[in-house]
Amino acid sequence: MNYAVISAAIAFALVLLFPVTVIYVFSQMSGWSKLAEHYPAREPAPAPRKWNGSGVFRHWIGYNSGIVIASDARGLHLAALPFILSFCHAPIFIPWSEITEIRRGRSLMSTGYEIRTVRAPDVQYMLRPSTFDFVKQNAQAAGVKGDYVA
Repeated sequence: MNYAVISAAIAFALVLLFPVTVIYVFSQMSGWSKLAEHYPAREPAPAPRKWNGSGVFRHWIGYNSGIVIASDARGLHLAALPFILSFCHAPIFIPWSEITEIRRGRSLMSTGYEIRTVRAPDVQYMLRPSTFDFVKQNAQAAGVKGDYVA
């Protein structure tokens, strides 16, 4: 038996497994999974979509350039980047009527817009300003209350 080959194969497997495990654990810790459980997307998001959107969950778990976001008159669509994060981040659709408030907020190292929902009020998440700007007009048109209106 060639122990060098076996050791290299094990090391290679661990190098691949580590980031996958970290992404999965963060998806559970962040609240994304809970949000997706309460607000599953049952159809594809409408076009246009903003790729590489950014947000923060639990004030410290950053999804920097990892969110695909869209909106329409019905609600907010969130998805994780395909292939990189989508294996453990189910797509989310939150009807505007389920959003109780959108307000300016601050996380450890950034600012943005916190979105509070009816069915998952304990999930703390915030979209960075450039990401939120992409859906702001639809939120305003739907009458979602908050301090994001200029």
